[in-house]
Amino acid sequence: MRTTAVLALHRDQTCYVAGVGDSRAYLIRGDTVEQLTVDHSVAQALVTSGALTPEEARNSPYQHVLHKFLGCTTMPDGAEVRPFSPQPGDRLLLASDGLTNYLSNADMCQGASQLADPQEWADRLVQLALSRGSKDNVTCVVIAFDQA
Repeated sequence: MRTTAVLALHRDQTCYVAGVGDSRAYLIRGDTVEQLTVDHSVAQALVTSGALTPEEARNSPYQHVLHKFLGCTTMPDGAEVRPFSPQPGDRLLLASDGLTNYLSNADMCQGASQLADPQEWADRLVQLALSRGSKDNVTCVVIAFDQA
């Protein structure tokens, strides 16, 4: 079983994000979406090496074949940790590929700007992915960075 994980830790005004596998973390700041984690699929490794384009990777039979995952005994290094300084209004989305493979950046920006309640936004994202045909694990957590 190849299990993925994505996590975030907020400490001393800095948020640290890490992931293994193909679950992802996204920072939504205003009208921009930034993917903070890297997929550890064979298809993404082929994109990184220049052998595939991102479009080819989306349709590749290796899109869901992971080379790095929880419990991988041959993983020479751990997860990459990505720090960032959250700003008021930022939203951090931690999600499985069953959700992110069915959403666009526009979907993420629209929900973040329309829904102040993180749980309501997370529920809407899950329903959107399911309505678009996702049959994979569809999960997410939304973290809101607002002023105290």
